[in-house]
Amino acid sequence: MKTYYKNEAEIRALVESFEACTFHPSEFRHYQHLTVALWYVRNLPFAEATNKVTSGIRRLAKTYGKTGYHETITLFWLRIVSCFVERHGNESLPVLANALIEHCADKDLISRHYSPDLLASPKAKAEWVEPDRQALP
Repeated sequence: MKTYYKNEAEIRALVESFEACTFHPSEFRHYQHLTVALWYVRNLPFAEATNKVTSGIRRLAKTYGKTGYHETITLFWLRIVSCFVERHGNESLPVLANALIEHCADKDLISRHYSPDLLASPKAKAEWVEPDRQALP
C-alpha cells in the first residue's frame, strides 16, 4: 500500500489549503478529495461534514472560475467515506486516510452504483439522486 500521509499535520495542511482555496481545482486529485471528506466526516456530524465539503468544492471552483460541480458524485463519495469510517474509524487518521485511498482507488466504483446516463443527467448534477444499479451500503 502506498503511503500518502505520514501524520495528521499533513492532512490538516491539506484541509487548510482546501478551505483557503490555495490550489487550483485541477490540482485537487481524487485521493485529496477523499482525504478532505475523511477529515470532515471524522471530525463533524455528517450533515455538517457534507456542508463543509460541498460548499468548499463550490467555493474552490468559483475562486478559479470553474464550473461543473456535481452534487450526486460529491455525495456518493461522502457516503462511501462515511461507511468506511464507520467500519474502520478506530485507526489513526493517517492510517485511516491511506487505507481509504487504497479502498477507493478505483474511481469507477461509482459506475457499479450508477449508469452513465443517470450520472450525466442535469438532475444528478444539481441534486442527490439514488443509484439505479446497486444500492449504497
